[in-house]
Amino acid sequence: MQPTAEPGAAAGAGQEPRGEGGKVGAGASGAGGGPGDGGAAGPGFVVCTARSGSTLLRWLLDSHPEIACPSETELADLARHCASVSGRLGFPEGQGVADAVARETVERLIAPYLATKGKARWCDKSLSTVEQVDVVARVWPDARFVFLYRHCMDFIGSALEAEPFGLEAYGFGTFARVHPTNHVAALGAYWHERTTRMLKAEEELPAERRARVRYEDLVADPDATLAPVWELLGVDPLTGVGQAAFGQSHDGGGPADHKIWLTRDVHDRSVGRGARVPPGHLPVGLRDGINEQLARLGYAVLDPSWGCAGPPPPETGEPTHVELRIVDGHRLLWRTVLDLQAAETLDPAQAAPPPLVVAIERRAMPELIADRGALAPAIRRRDVRWYGLPAGSYDGERLYFDNLVELLATHGEYLMKLTDPAAAGT
Repeated sequence: MQPTAEPGAAAGAGQEPRGEGGKVGAGASGAGGGPGDGGAAGPGFVVCTARSGSTLLRWLLDSHPEIACPSETELADLARHCASVSGRLGFPEGQGVADAVARETVERLIAPYLATKGKARWCDKSLSTVEQVDVVARVWPDARFVFLYRHCMDFIGSALEAEPFGLEAYGFGTFARVHPTNHVAALGAYWHERTTRMLKAEEELPAERRARVRYEDLVADPDATLAPVWELLGVDPLTGVGQAAFGQSHDGGGPADHKIWLTRDVHDRSVGRGARVPPGHLPVGLRDGINEQLARLGYAVLDPSWGCAGPPPPETGEPTHVELRIVDGHRLLWRTVLDLQAAETLDPAQAAPPPLVVAIERRAMPELIADRGALAPAIRRRDVRWYGLPAGSYDGERLYFDNLVELLATHGEYLMKLTDPAAAGT
């Protein structure tokens, strides 16, 4: 579905935007004033970590009839390098001239791009921007910044999926060399360091130059989440932006989440997958720092209930009892206590706490119901997780999981109905 509004007329097809005096590139920073006008919305910059949904956000922004958001251009690095070279040449006017050179260099590249798109303003989404926010804010005093966050554990889950054979892409390599045997710790350190930069940059920018977006909110309600972003960028809201984004083409060729080319709509199916990542793999000091940032961003912190484990099970208890939880990410949908030997369901409030808690992702239930052999692969994927230890022998462990398989095969359909979000109102 295409946007209903017509593309902006500031740059017609085949015609370079011209500002005051007809100078090419003079108006490329956006309508409403020159680069020194701090009250007018200039170019936009997305500040983010890798694997944060930034490619989706780029498509959504690029769908607006007035905004062009190309593939990653690393414009922040280009601006930094131009400013650095200009400074080393010893301009007597100092930093101001260096910044002007950087600004003009970038905008002379952007102007013909805007002309080919028939759009009035531009927004850049590059992973390197997080390291250069101060440079960008100085070079473009009218620039606007969209800070995109994603829950640390969902980020880690996405990064492990994208880089299963070694952490080298996306800037992960430096952190992997510090934590060579622990990819969860390496990725947690990357997220913590980048998020520290982002939160600091937010604090240093005036409120009228920044907006915060959380990936989880974006996929749940794109129109409502982007409303303050459109206002920040000085354009009219685009309703139905999710449909618009997947109803038109976008630039390729640059770094991106390549799965998006196989996606047909905005969905929230990736939210909560970080529940499968064990937080115990994060060193205590790092986990404390991550939790502080998660709390500041309004996210669930990494406590003993992460992944819907609940409090740590007691060390003693009836060895044939297990608490079964059906979960969606770290959301608890349903729980009960089972007596595996008697095949009875007990009230969790009345039964003694069992020594084992098993959490099953609801999306894995159909496979587990249909195939008795699906439990082992589900455990490897951590779609089935357990907290606490099964009985300390092979026979005891087999008792737990043989009975669990039997329970799912005989009563799985009933459990699916019990945990139907539509029926339960979850």
